[in-house]
Amino acid sequence: MFWDSVVAGLAVLTYWETYVAVAEYLAIFMLPTVAAGLVMEKNPNSEGGIGCLSMLLLPVLQVAAIAVFTLTLSPIIFGLAHDASWGFPWRVLALAPGTFFRLVGVLVAASIGLAFVPFLGQLQSLQTLVLGGLSFTFVLRLASTLNPSIGVERVDLIPSFWFTVGILIISAVLSRVGTVTAALVATALDQENEGFMQLLIFPVAAMFGFIPVFIYGAWLGAQMRGGF
Repeated sequence: MFWDSVVAGLAVLTYWETYVAVAEYLAIFMLPTVAAGLVMEKNPNSEGGIGCLSMLLLPVLQVAAIAVFTLTLSPIIFGLAHDASWGFPWRVLALAPGTFFRLVGVLVAASIGLAFVPFLGQLQSLQTLVLGGLSFTFVLRLASTLNPSIGVERVDLIPSFWFTVGILIISAVLSRVGTVTAALVATALDQENEGFMQLLIFPVAAMFGFIPVFIYGAWLGAQMRGGF
C-alpha cells in the first residue's frame, strides 16, 4: 500500500498541469513576498515595519497558495482524472466564499500551531503535508456533497502507523533538500540581500512538501476507487 502510493504520488510529477499549478502557487505566495523584499531593499528605514507585516502575511499567503494548489490538482492527485480543475478553487471562492475562508482560517491556525511543535515545526515539507492533508479533507467533504456516488464515506483519513512513519521520513528528507536548494537559489540570485534570501527560502522549501502531499492524496484516491 505504501509503495503503491509512493509510485502513484510520484506519477503526479509526470503531468504538465502539476508544473503550471506550481507556478500558480509561486505567484500567489512569491509575488507579495518579493514585493516586500524589494520595498525593504529600496527603503531601509521601512525594513522593520515591512518585515513585521511580511511575517504576519506569510502564513496567510502560504495556506491560500496551498489551498488553491490542492483544489486545482485534486482530480489528478486522487487519480480520478487526467486533467486539473483550474476553475474549481475560484468557483468555490465565488459560490461559497464563507466555506473557502473557513478553510483558509483552519489552515492558518494549523500553520501557526505547527510552528510551536519542537523539531517538526521546522520542517517545511511536513507543514505542507499537514496543510495539504487538511485541504484534502475539505475537498472530500465537498465532493461527498456534490457527488455522493464517489464513495467518500468509506475513505479513512488516517493512515496506518508504518505508512505515517514512512511519509514522515520522506517529508523530513525533502524538507532538508528543499532548504538547501532554496538557499543555493537565493544565494545565486542575490548574495548581498539577506532579507530577500530569507523570504525566498520559505516558499521554495515548502514546495518540496508537495511530494508527500501527492503520496497521501494518492492513498486517499485509491480508497475512493476501491484500490486498497
